Amino acid sequence: MSVPMVATEVVRERLPPIRADVDRGSRNLPLPVIREMLLMLDSLTIAGQRHLMEKVVKFVEEEVPRTAVGLNRRNQAAVDAIIQQLRRESDRLVPNVCAFTRGAESLLALVAALE
Repeated sequence: MSVPMVATEVVRERLPPIRADVDRGSRNLPLPVIREMLLMLDSLTIAGQRHLMEKVVKFVEEEVPRTAVGLNRRNQAAVDAIIQQLRRESDRLVPNVCAFTRGAESLLALVAALE
């Protein structure tokens, strides 16, 4: 008889962590991994959702500003506002998964278009 896995164990097994030691000159961003993380949010506990949201926020805070250097001032302000909204949502005690996913998907679409 096998023991069922907890959702966080499944996430750790299926998704590689976002690594800080990746060569920053490379533009091979893990967009499919981030999208899969967003799809999993509904199936996790609140603690698991907050953990995964924090990983996504860390990714967009590090990668989007580097990728979006060619944006005009107005678009850059919009990107910054979305990142702040994602940060606030991930910090909430009970985050709104739908709002977080919408914001993250819009940023990921922007990053994909700029690559």
